[in-house]
Amino acid sequence: MTLLTIQSVSKRYGPVTALDKVTLDVAAGSRTAVVGPSGSGKTTLLRIVAGFERPDEGQVVLNGEVLADGAAAVPAHKRGIGIVSQDGALFPHLSVADNIGFGFERGAPDRKKRIVELLDMVELDRNMLTRRPHQLSGGQQQRVALARALGRKPRLMLLDEPFSALDTGLREHMRKAVARVLQTADITTILVTHDQAEALSFADQVAVLREGKLIQAGSPQSLYLQPKDRETALFLGDAVMLPAIVRNGFADCALGRVAVEGSHQGKAEIMLRPEQIRVVADESEPAYGGRVVEVEFGGATCTVAVSLEGVALPPIFIKTSSVALPERGDRVRLDIAGKAHVFGRP
Repeated sequence: MTLLTIQSVSKRYGPVTALDKVTLDVAAGSRTAVVGPSGSGKTTLLRIVAGFERPDEGQVVLNGEVLADGAAAVPAHKRGIGIVSQDGALFPHLSVADNIGFGFERGAPDRKKRIVELLDMVELDRNMLTRRPHQLSGGQQQRVALARALGRKPRLMLLDEPFSALDTGLREHMRKAVARVLQTADITTILVTHDQAEALSFADQVAVLREGKLIQAGSPQSLYLQPKDRETALFLGDAVMLPAIVRNGFADCALGRVAVEGSHQGKAEIMLRPEQIRVVADESEPAYGGRVVEVEFGGATCTVAVSLEGVALPPIFIKTSSVALPERGDRVRLDIAGKAHVFGRP
């Protein structure tokens, strides 16, 4: 069931078009990540859903209620939408308990109980209730901000790059914790992030914006493996692009004969994700191979640059295990797993 419908929403700031007829459905209980380069319109879209901005055209409908129809809009505080920003926006002069309970009626008989329940929900120790925000770590502050937003029992939760200020390890831990909390509470969520890996791992649906337009929306797997165009492919991760001739489900390219998706015939550009390519040491001068020109050690996952022999193409970069890592100058064979994605005529 669809909870949120964004229909043909446009927004302009003077001569600049921030959003251009964006249409997106968000299913109830799901998590949607909105990604795109800087200036793509993702933050503007979030602010329009929240009620901080009004669209010039289009509608925002939440659970059957029209929140915005062009310039006519329901005020932000009446939308029943929670929001957690990058810095958490906690009140520095209030304790954790008062931050979480902000907006609750002071005299409500169950106020203290609700605050403790929310603290438990975001997996924080109860002895933190009397602390002030400056006495918490960045991850703890974000959990308090999430608890405060959950306390209003929102119909929809908006996360505006809430993990970007955290260290890498803590960011991953917090992402998993927040996803778990929201899933347990069965709250529909929209995450805006500049981190593609974060979007792919957090969301059930990923929406890619570019220059104010919705380029593609779908499951993380479909966008990563079957992007609409090469710009989307490269934005969502590393990719190996090769010119090819496609016939009857196979592409002839610099890597040999590769199975492809779809029914395209003729000239095309194909895409392989680096993890689909396996580097195999082979000094027998294979018909399709090359020489290692660079090795970047990265622990569990390393990057190997291979210059293909006999073709005028730049080296391709391949992610590989650090086990049996080839050395610079080694001759290698490149084995392909799965099918390549076809973009059509290059």
